[in-house]
Amino acid sequence: MSISKSSLNYWVIYSSKLGQKEGTEHEKVLFFYPQTIGIGEQTNAVGISEAYVLFSKQFSPEQPCEIIHTQKSTLSLYNPEEDIWMVLSVNNPAIGTAGKDGKGREYIEDEINDIALKKCVQQIYQVWNTFNGGINSMISKGSTYEMVRKRLDSFIKPYLQQIQFDQLDLFSSLDGIKFLPVNKNIYLTIFNYINSVDLNFQNSLASFRFGIVLYKDHLILSSLEQNETRTLYNYLVNMVKVGQDPSSSQTMMVLNNSNNEPTWYTKGQRRTGFINMPDSNSKQHLPLVWLTDDKPQVMIIYEQKDTFLLFLIDPSDLPQLEFDELAQSLVQNFEFVNPTLESHYNKRAIFDEQYKYIYFNQMNLAIKSPIKPRGPDLNKETMKLLNEIHEEFENGSSSEIIVKTQHDRWIVAKKIDFREFYIMFDNKNSSILEINEEVKNATNKFFKFLFID
Repeated sequence: MSISKSSLNYWVIYSSKLGQKEGTEHEKVLFFYPQTIGIGEQTNAVGISEAYVLFSKQFSPEQPCEIIHTQKSTLSLYNPEEDIWMVLSVNNPAIGTAGKDGKGREYIEDEINDIALKKCVQQIYQVWNTFNGGINSMISKGSTYEMVRKRLDSFIKPYLQQIQFDQLDLFSSLDGIKFLPVNKNIYLTIFNYINSVDLNFQNSLASFRFGIVLYKDHLILSSLEQNETRTLYNYLVNMVKVGQDPSSSQTMMVLNNSNNEPTWYTKGQRRTGFINMPDSNSKQHLPLVWLTDDKPQVMIIYEQKDTFLLFLIDPSDLPQLEFDELAQSLVQNFEFVNPTLESHYNKRAIFDEQYKYIYFNQMNLAIKSPIKPRGPDLNKETMKLLNEIHEEFENGSSSEIIVKTQHDRWIVAKKIDFREFYIMFDNKNSSILEINEEVKNATNKFFKFLFID
């Protein structure tokens, strides 16, 4: 019997203040994907979304509708800016093949997790806003709605096409940051290196500043606010795929095109140097980013072996920045640190070797796990259960859950304050008392100070 996976039904961005006159409703649509769907159906999708919002306001005037479940699809509605709405509709997985009368398929309506879907929509907007600024801000600065439509089409479409909607797991919901633990001396050495580079260039270019430094896919240091750090970390790790072999997975990187508009490009082969600047004469290709202060800054990314450094500078100061001097300074400082960072990265804690677990701290967004996202340890059943447990924690209805799956896997989850801990055991013959004792031993030994009530 055939089973279809969750897949994109449609994605629409619309402005509720446009198309107010009868016959002009199609003007509300700013972006729609897939573009094979006619303008009539696009307009209908917007109308249905507006109806959902208006109807739900009767019951919750202060909290807009966010999730709609239907038999065939699940919708997430997001209102990131005044009058701007984003709607993601994902097809529910189904069993069987529909006959000519449309019957014969059984839809699995609870398969798609609400939190994971909402997080997906928010991340799409964050990426757009980071490299383009807000939609209303573009309009207020002189862009026409037609210009906004073209920009959305060229930027959002490639990003949507790389999302696997059947793989929205607990890592997607938590949206955490992997930190690389280093000893105090190494941390202070890196901090001093960064500080010396900052001071050196700020003498002549006041807007020049350090952003973040990563070793492979782990964060070491950041000078940015928490949400800024998470947004740029996600971009570097999940899109540019820093620290990974570019031949093993598709990489995407934002550069400015000849019209000074952000466009997705393939990162290409790894090298030492400025990875988002093809050569020293192509400063104009460096992308602008809009962070929380809403002032665009030029983003510069430097790669030194497996260390990645991100810097920001005001566009007006960019022509005066000496990239060769910056590169030389970074090489001198970091070529001696890389071997030590590699040693720290390759260290595997005894706990990581013994257990399959996920630990997340909401306060600093730190996530730690030996499990690879979308890896073999996260089969469909486990992924669904972990998402459901996280949803229980978010709703405040539970603080500790123990589950045994159909395939005899034990999942134990705890939430205390802002920390969540999930651990899995494949001891199918163990009892719940034995599993509970195993969890106590593990947390007492490795997380003794993290789970004190």
